[in-house]
Amino acid sequence: MKRAFEVTTRASVERAYLVGVSLPHLPMEQAREHLDELAQLAETAGADVVGRVVQGRTRIDGATYVGSGMAERLKEECERHDANLLVFDDNLSPAQARNLEKILGINVIDRTELILDIFARHAKTQQAQIQVELAQLTYALPRLTRLWEHLSRQAGGIGLRGPGETQLEVDRRRIHQRMAALRRQLHKVDTRRETLRQGRNGMPLVALVGYTNAGKSTLMSRLTGAEVLVEDQVFATLDTTTRKLETKGHGSILVVDTVGFIRKLPDHLVTSFKATLEDTARADLFLHVVNAAHPAFLEQLEVTDTTLRSIDAGDAETIHVFNKIDELPLEELDGLRERYQEAVFISAREGVGIEQLREKIEEHLYGDNLEVEVKITAADGRGISRVQKLLHDAQRTYDGDTCVLRGTIESKLMGVLESVVGAEVRFII
Repeated sequence: MKRAFEVTTRASVERAYLVGVSLPHLPMEQAREHLDELAQLAETAGADVVGRVVQGRTRIDGATYVGSGMAERLKEECERHDANLLVFDDNLSPAQARNLEKILGINVIDRTELILDIFARHAKTQQAQIQVELAQLTYALPRLTRLWEHLSRQAGGIGLRGPGETQLEVDRRRIHQRMAALRRQLHKVDTRRETLRQGRNGMPLVALVGYTNAGKSTLMSRLTGAEVLVEDQVFATLDTTTRKLETKGHGSILVVDTVGFIRKLPDHLVTSFKATLEDTARADLFLHVVNAAHPAFLEQLEVTDTTLRSIDAGDAETIHVFNKIDELPLEELDGLRERYQEAVFISAREGVGIEQLREKIEEHLYGDNLEVEVKITAADGRGISRVQKLLHDAQRTYDGDTCVLRGTIESKLMGVLESVVGAEVRFII
């Protein structure tokens, strides 16, 4: 049964007309490139893109975003292309969307609603489905008067509302109640995930981050040899995927891949996916995967860095991984190598540069690490737990009443290890 106020995905037969706006801070060429991305989003959502336009403006029109004259032109264009969906590259206010729908007589949505639609289609796990519904309700709440025609009327019904309460107020209250329930469910899921995180046994965590469709899932498969979903479309991955990478002499590393980032990603969507993104935020090392063949890779690189800062990703080191170099002319590749001398250049699809990347990962994680043996009383569970969290790839054995832990530790954390009460630390040469 469909839940009340659930924002459902649309049918795949829609014919979409795309609208972008070039403002003084956004050149026309860049606005057109943004519209190319919007077209990819629309196609991922199942729509058939039948036309597009970019309007140059000095400021946004408060009533229709594009002005009354352009709104009338859009009506003619949609009729000429038999479009039944108008998609804006920027976010519309509820009033702007409502006014445009009255003028055009077709459904009008913005970039946020399109992204939410794609997320709803791709959410597979319980956690992702909860997060998507929470983001949908957050988006829908200020738009209730647009979604429902009957909301301005007084509503009746025994035991359903207080005296004089309108249907709009009832629906708002129910949405707030549903959002509260979803947040409680997310908290329970996050508690279970925290338990799983504590079972890492000191293994380092490497997070794949990057703009959507940069090739992170393909790289995950190349690094770990594991089967993961690889599709040539935006937001193919929403849920966290974790696999083991076996190193040469240092044990296992956990590699995690989650949702890709995108420009104009709604703040409330980032908030809803905070539980998922925490796997990224806790990483010991970031692999920032960049589509080197994309003409706007610099902007995409900045979007990823900005999003990472918004989720408080900490101070872990970052390796920039320029992917898809097989699609670049040699002179462009040479220019990138000169500009980003500390980066690694690969083709995940062709397997080029993967071994160099593996070596770089191990160098970052273990270059300054020391191998140690720690002895501590077997009855000291708290002390053992603290030592195990400090060590990478910790191995634990028992010798009578003594617990012996062996592993590697970053040299900068040696002082913390030696401060554990009752711990006897010995370096292994």
